[in-house]
Amino acid sequence: MPFEFIDAICPADLRHGATIEGCRVDITDLRWTHHERADPRRQQTPLTFSEIGCAYSHLTCWQLGKTRGLDHICVFEDDAAICRNPQGIDIPDAADMLYLGNRVPHNKDGEITADGHGTEGYVLSRAGIRKCLEIFAVLYMPVDLQIMAHQWCNIRRKSRISDYRRDLDSGCYLNARVATRPYCHHPDHNESQMYPSDSQRLVAERDRLRLELKALHRSTSWRLTAPVRALKTALGLATRGAKRAPGDQS
Repeated sequence: MPFEFIDAICPADLRHGATIEGCRVDITDLRWTHHERADPRRQQTPLTFSEIGCAYSHLTCWQLGKTRGLDHICVFEDDAAICRNPQGIDIPDAADMLYLGNRVPHNKDGEITADGHGTEGYVLSRAGIRKCLEIFAVLYMPVDLQIMAHQWCNIRRKSRISDYRRDLDSGCYLNARVATRPYCHHPDHNESQMYPSDSQRLVAERDRLRLELKALHRSTSWRLTAPVRALKTALGLATRGAKRAPGDQS
């Protein structure tokens, strides 16, 4: 099937002033960070440069689809492992968006049943493109979570993620489904978008463990059990690894 590569927008581009027309970034809205309280990246800001660049890259594809007047666009991230020929994808008539990966829980009919993750592969209809561009007039969450916050399936079942949606006209919320057989999957433990180096990943892991230990200490029923000792051991290993990592300035 015909395809083309679209240049992604990376943190270096953002440092040089890269922007996307029609999208304003809001890093003051901290409401949604309660969704990931244990993530050390969420203690200071709701979005990292990598996450902004990722969202901008998806927006570039959507805007291209709108400019060309396409009925559908099929988007795969560069690290998606395509496991089945996408030719002839069966897209439900009423679907604005169809997930092609395997990280969104669904039933046998492709209806979303719980919160998931990832935009490694998906199809947007013409209406889906229009809705996504409206949803992302303001960017304040990672792209996959902001998409899920504005889906009817999550709004109707009162998913916590939908509490953080923008207050839009009801016609802007997405009808999303999942392909019952995945066309792609996301590599396990792929953190390329999150941490630019191994040293930064180790530091982030150390900080996450520290937050979990603090939460345990605050618990009134806390006592030193085997799991806690294991957690402390892991913290020590992560700390020593971070100190040994080359180029670590912390």
